[in-house]
Amino acid sequence: MPGGDTTTAKQIASQAAAPLHQAAALASGRVVSWTAQSDEALLAQGKASAIGARAFAERFLPAMGDLASRLAAPGARMLDAGTGVAALAIAFAQVFPQLHVLGIDVLDRPLELARQNIAASDVAARVTVRKQDVAGFADDTGFDLAYLPAPFVPRPALQAGLPRIAAALRPGGWVFVAHGKFGGTPAEDALTRLKTLVYGGTPLDEAEASGQLRGAGLTSVRPVPTPEGAPGITIGQKPA
Repeated sequence: MPGGDTTTAKQIASQAAAPLHQAAALASGRVVSWTAQSDEALLAQGKASAIGARAFAERFLPAMGDLASRLAAPGARMLDAGTGVAALAIAFAQVFPQLHVLGIDVLDRPLELARQNIAASDVAARVTVRKQDVAGFADDTGFDLAYLPAPFVPRPALQAGLPRIAAALRPGGWVFVAHGKFGGTPAEDALTRLKTLVYGGTPLDEAEASGQLRGAGLTSVRPVPTPEGAPGITIGQKPA
């Protein structure tokens, strides 16, 4: 790429290569965990997800009641479950200057990268991470917003953790769950399921995501449109 940004090129290549390595391992009968990928691949995946913070503010926030004013108020809090390298957590703190973000994950190496990313950011005072399984999550401080990426969370943890996340929300707070998009061609749906399985996550579709949120006691549950290539998003609110 003459004259191009080689760092960006490497990040794009790593982001594209990581799921291909996982799929190849699965096809050969080997199981390679997401955390076994290179640091570069983990960081590239995180940077790709970070785009979601501004997209959330522009696309979803206007349809989520008073959440915009809550996130703009001192003491606003967000939970990023399955935070990985904390790129999304950092991006949300940058988009919402009053927001404090707690990221949790069970993987040591991504969390170490997360701490490095936070320390190098301009929002280090408002983003923290800790090693914790969402299945055992508890917090009595309260959150205005929580994010749960189903493709990276195993089904037992998701099913046990979602009610715990709902319980930790402040009244009127929201959860948004990222999940696969299904209903395309058989090949497209199979690829989506394969990617989710090699990530070690849960292949939720829109209907099951809605059912999980309602089962956790949330209301105003509905999918929100996302661009082609982006994951599906379903939202739900804790009754006030």
